[in-house]
Amino acid sequence: MGLRQSSPRGLVVANTPNMNIDIPEYIKTLAPYVPGKPISETKREFGLKKVVKLASNENPLGPSPRAVRAYRNACKELNLYPDSSAFDLKRGLAREHHLPDSWFLIGNGSNELMDLFMRSFCITGDEIVISEAAFIAYKVCAQVIGLKSIETPMTSDYRFDLTKMLNAIKSHERVKFVFVPNPNNPTGTWVTKEELDHFMSEVAKVRGGSVIVVLDYAYWEYVTDPKIPEPNQYLKKYPNVVVLRTFSKVYGIAGLRVGYAIAHPDLLGPVQKVRQPFNVNAPALAAATEALKDRAFVKKSAMINRMGMKQWVKALGALKIPFLPSQGNFILVNVNKGMGMWGNEVFQECLKKGVILRPVTNYGLPEFLRISIGTPAENKTAIEALKSINASQGSK
Repeated sequence: MGLRQSSPRGLVVANTPNMNIDIPEYIKTLAPYVPGKPISETKREFGLKKVVKLASNENPLGPSPRAVRAYRNACKELNLYPDSSAFDLKRGLAREHHLPDSWFLIGNGSNELMDLFMRSFCITGDEIVISEAAFIAYKVCAQVIGLKSIETPMTSDYRFDLTKMLNAIKSHERVKFVFVPNPNNPTGTWVTKEELDHFMSEVAKVRGGSVIVVLDYAYWEYVTDPKIPEPNQYLKKYPNVVVLRTFSKVYGIAGLRVGYAIAHPDLLGPVQKVRQPFNVNAPALAAATEALKDRAFVKKSAMINRMGMKQWVKALGALKIPFLPSQGNFILVNVNKGMGMWGNEVFQECLKKGVILRPVTNYGLPEFLRISIGTPAENKTAIEALKSINASQGSK
């Protein structure tokens, strides 16, 4: 495995080995998920004391106060393993959704749940159907276990083309999952009840209804358009449906990683076998259980988002920077059309000014930036940064 040699400090280290270990091609070619740039890293890199981060769709109000109290109390018993059944959280979710406890599965963020479902129902060579510019974690989770992602084109207005997705399901025999985030990250666009009703009824006819439809509703609490359907209605009608939800957005506890899936118990059974017994830690479970009860915080968070969205729409209009209508807590902005710069270029210039936004080149959208909605003050800081960069471009 390589010769051993002494380091300058006298430690024994090994040369880089010439490994004869086979690595699957789908792992070799995997492009891992890249998270938003951290505030601490930006401060170090640019010598800044204050940084505004509007990159990761986090709640700008911070966590639910009730969640924080529950977390602190749970820390008094860190010597004990967490409740693997997540009884209290499931009971709270059951009351919230008017469904039995057995219809819920708790995960270390909804990303873990995506991974668990694919591992439970797929073998290498199976396929999933997604749209172009859909949340990239679907593709990453699939490739990690050797699945193929079939991507269908979006419409001209950056919406999912459910007809093309349905045709892909019908024409590929090994499709096991189709993912429909509503609204979608990073575009913020959505599908309507009429569109989804037709899609669901048609998918149910394909191969005996064996294709699992995952409705990812991570941003449901921010939705204001009545044409976007409530997801649980499909659970009651179709046995092949999984609804994904998260505590990382409106509840403000992204750092604790708690998500949940809702599905018929028969669909959850195989996943329970694959799930690790203590996949969510005790303080996180306690915090999520209390966050769920904090209706006032959720209401305030949604209100701040609506106000912030109006603030951004007005500012972008004044700057003549095009954007996509959004039903999430973020907005996708075409800086190439509006500023004559690529998304990554504007991102880098904003970093120098202490503002972190999100380039989406990895989604095939190099002309865009995704901007999370912050507090009024955070939004103002980011808007001023864009104004300054835009002005400097105009003077060149």
